[in-house]
Amino acid sequence: MLQWFKNHPDFLRQESTALSNDSNYKELTQHRDNLFISHGNIIVRINGIHRFPILIIYTNATPYHLPMVFPLENNLSEQQVKELATLNLIDAIKKSRPLIKFYYNLRHQNSSGELCILERDELDSTGRFYGIATILQRVRDWCAGHITGQYPLDSEEVNFEVHFNFINNDTKLFYGENFLDASLLEGDFYATLFKVVPKAINFNEDKYIYSGCFIDGIGENQLIQPFPIDISHLYLHEKIKTSFDIYTESTIVTKLIEDRRLLKAHWFHISQEPLPFEKLSDLIFIIGNGDYEVGLKRVTTRCVDSFKSLADFFYIAIRFPNRKGLFEFQLFKIRKKESLVLFQGGAENDVIKKMQFILDCYEKVEAVESDKLTPETFHQRNSKRADYMILKDAFVNILGVGAIGSEIADCTAKAGVGNIALFDNQTIQAHNAVRHLAGIEYIGAPKVHAVFHILQNHNPFVIINPLIGNLYNLNAVVDLQDDSLSICSVADDNVEGFINQQLVMAGKTAFYVRALRGGKTARVFRVIPGKDACFQCLHLYRKDRDNFIDIPEDPDYPTLKNECNNPIRPASAADLKFISAMVTRLVIEHIQNGESENNHWIWTTDEITGTPLTTPNHLYSQHIPPHKNCVYCHHETKVSVTIDPECIAFMQSLIKNNPSIETGGVMAGKIDDKGNVYVTHVSEPGPKAIMTSTKFEKDVEFCQTFLDERYKQSSQNIVYVGEWHSHPSVNNQPSGTDIKSLSEIAVEKNYLTSCPAMIIFSNTGKPSCTLHPAGKLYYFTELNINNN
Repeated sequence: MLQWFKNHPDFLRQESTALSNDSNYKELTQHRDNLFISHGNIIVRINGIHRFPILIIYTNATPYHLPMVFPLENNLSEQQVKELATLNLIDAIKKSRPLIKFYYNLRHQNSSGELCILERDELDSTGRFYGIATILQRVRDWCAGHITGQYPLDSEEVNFEVHFNFINNDTKLFYGENFLDASLLEGDFYATLFKVVPKAINFNEDKYIYSGCFIDGIGENQLIQPFPIDISHLYLHEKIKTSFDIYTESTIVTKLIEDRRLLKAHWFHISQEPLPFEKLSDLIFIIGNGDYEVGLKRVTTRCVDSFKSLADFFYIAIRFPNRKGLFEFQLFKIRKKESLVLFQGGAENDVIKKMQFILDCYEKVEAVESDKLTPETFHQRNSKRADYMILKDAFVNILGVGAIGSEIADCTAKAGVGNIALFDNQTIQAHNAVRHLAGIEYIGAPKVHAVFHILQNHNPFVIINPLIGNLYNLNAVVDLQDDSLSICSVADDNVEGFINQQLVMAGKTAFYVRALRGGKTARVFRVIPGKDACFQCLHLYRKDRDNFIDIPEDPDYPTLKNECNNPIRPASAADLKFISAMVTRLVIEHIQNGESENNHWIWTTDEITGTPLTTPNHLYSQHIPPHKNCVYCHHETKVSVTIDPECIAFMQSLIKNNPSIETGGVMAGKIDDKGNVYVTHVSEPGPKAIMTSTKFEKDVEFCQTFLDERYKQSSQNIVYVGEWHSHPSVNNQPSGTDIKSLSEIAVEKNYLTSCPAMIIFSNTGKPSCTLHPAGKLYYFTELNINNN
């Protein structure tokens, strides 16, 4: 490789001069060969003059990479520095290792001995080179801390273990929120083997990665309060189903630990974040919150039964509040000394002395990489662009998990959408892998199951529901969560026409996406029933040559029809990933910020003649309203609902009797020649009605008798006009079950109405009113009180 100083001679001269003249640094020698190296002393003038020897090595990536700064035990000879300069970077660092001074009780020094004294916070400020003067000032401040105790702050996000001299290479732990239970002060924890990374890949030895399973312990009252945790899904052993089995099946657990399928360690909560340290005695001091004897007593009480034999190593962990006040958990692996001193007799009955002897047999403390894996830490890289606090409560249905649908599902899961349902009935074929999220290892598996497993690996905090089924059998009211949003990418007019019918009648929002012209163009449209043009509306607009932008197919990219009844639109994975990401972005914006003004988007790399799409690589957007002739969206006339005040008062009185359960009944009245509804009578639920906090079913026989009597007494003028019920919450909006029930009534010939009304009360008695015309979108209407 060409040395950096041949490309940046001006920077070399600036650095060389600055090293010679800096007031914080007394340079003793400077050499340039394969490496550019400076050696000298940092000068700190506090209560006299203090000198701290350092070695500065410029890497081959200079000036883009900061020079490496190492504290030294002593000054070096000119010949030593000259020899280091002749080496490559790796060999120079290795040769310098015995010369480095490690400050075990301080941050800002990594396990290699290098100081981490300057961080680049502004990643967008490209081309900014930090000169040696800035770096030497920071090194001086760090050295001054050895005298004053005041050190420059480092990043609050930096991993605790990276500043330890000894970092363990064969174990890694990630843990969840249950490890941060503030009510527990010390105890045991267990972690299950998540995976083994073979040494042949990246490590000199196999690396065992563990997932925190559960934690127990005592609180301030010194009492253990165990509770069963279901761990059957971990498949540790057929006899280990809950956390209680860990204690009762000791023989099995011991074997699991020996086989490294289970990791057990004692842990202790401490009052503040400790500084990095070197020895086991330092750890005991920390566990005692600054008192070695207290720490020894805590360790003896908790750990004495674990040392029946002197194993080659043991694990121990601490939990502490970091500088943000948030708890962190840190695991250590403690290794036995190579030579041991025999236990002196006469102290067998003194457990403290015996524990001290045992601890004296161990020395080297290795910090185990310990990562907090909570919903907040997992999603923090998404920041506000994908706000987890909003997205975690969202429900999204992926209708069709093909090439586009699977990628949208993946982007949606990674964004942190909390609940995702996958709908498809196809299996993975070999040729799918060229565009699909799933690879050839999933050949023969249902697409929803393949995508389910991939999404689980990408985000363990998302609830994913894989559903195998033909989309022609979709019942939007029954199969989809009430407040969910759907994304459809099946690109089949007939299937999407049926899906559109289902979703519009159920009042559920959907996004539809298609890749066109060989993936060079994409059409996305949103359908909020009653506000946006639906799939059928766009078909009508296209026939009218109005509003809809018709995009001609490119004859060079014909639709592939080699699969029976499954037309495939050509496009590469690069096209489909881009389109999928764009759709997911639109959906995230919709969930986070509410509906946008526009509901129709077209992206294209082409200039398409005869269309407004004249700017390549541009996202064109517009709003298209429902078509006046759409059978699903258009209501020729919207009817009104009027009710007698006595009816309202009667229903509210039933609700007031027990607001915590659902109640309801039927409504009777008149319908005029324009379809307007007048409610004159309402029923009770009936003696056989089912009324709970989550369910209401009227007494059908009782309600039918009520209607028959009103019909007879009114000379056949009072008829059935709808249903009423209450919700045991402030919500008075129709649920999916409510919509399904009224939609079925609207088309049922035994009911004398094709547009039943529904009144829903909140638990405080506040009503809402909807009308459900047969085969159309239901709609809200104002409930008029008849005061005449």
